[in-house]
Amino acid sequence: MHFKKNLHRVVVRAVAGLAAVVALASCGGGTYQVSSFAPARLLVFGDESSHLVGSQALKYSINGLSTATLQTDCTVNPIWTQTVANAYGLVFSNCNLNASPYASAIDLATFNGTVDDVVNQVAAFQAGDTFNSNDLVTIWVGMNDVINEYKANGSGDQSAVLAEIYAQGVKLGAVVNLIANAGGKVLLLTIPDMSLSPFGYVESQRGDFDRAALLSNMTTQFNLGLRTHIVNDGSKIGLVLVDDLVRNAVNNPGGYGLIKLDNQTYGCLDSAPLPTCTTATLRNDPSTGQPATAGFLWADATHLGSVMQTQIGNQAVGRARANPF
Repeated sequence: MHFKKNLHRVVVRAVAGLAAVVALASCGGGTYQVSSFAPARLLVFGDESSHLVGSQALKYSINGLSTATLQTDCTVNPIWTQTVANAYGLVFSNCNLNASPYASAIDLATFNGTVDDVVNQVAAFQAGDTFNSNDLVTIWVGMNDVINEYKANGSGDQSAVLAEIYAQGVKLGAVVNLIANAGGKVLLLTIPDMSLSPFGYVESQRGDFDRAALLSNMTTQFNLGLRTHIVNDGSKIGLVLVDDLVRNAVNNPGGYGLIKLDNQTYGCLDSAPLPTCTTATLRNDPSTGQPATAGFLWADATHLGSVMQTQIGNQAVGRARANPF
């Protein structure tokens, strides 16, 4: 389907991206050729943080507005998967303003998606299609698993809940390996420490037990289960450490162009819940009481804002280009 339509375009782009011949330093000399990876299509699996909603391609982040019309513009404040798609000249069908005939960035992510949903998404995809070496596959999921498990079973005794969330990370790792072994090139993201979110901050104030520690440990165990069960030899899977990125932003918000108190508040007004929130429906900077002149780390209590979506997208592109896909 999409692959056959774009085969000619991929060949042309791959030839254009052929690197210069490099002389080998080893005994006997010789040469080898290195060509950059140019995917024919982008396949997006995961939850709402990777999802473009409806005909307007709304985001579970902070939507941007057109300066000309002051209406929502899906190309402004792109989410991370759009940044990856843009890097390879691919577009999503519901954000295709130039009417490109090659809308070969395919959004298979779902609202409230969990690891089990990704397992089902991948199975449904394979029922009618196959992964191949010209596919770039993105996977970002796990945040909802942590929150759901925390709400259902969180207590001062962490052992059972940590074992369960670790197992979900292991399960996701198996799906990633399946895709990679089928030929797809995978960009995989860890989840942010949910104790650093506004949701985590509110939970930490309840005072019955150390809820922040539980959320942090759950995040760590999920990411650990995932990272220790993927075939991470650098040739098939590119890993983007969102947990490190968000932790650094919390510790140094100014360095990322973010407002202070970034883990205690979020940007979108309650009257404009995601995915309807835009840059015109944001709170004032809580540290000054004035309109914000810097970005909000979080769009709402659990979803990252547009500044971090851009940071994640840039890191993902860098990882994809650095990996020997």
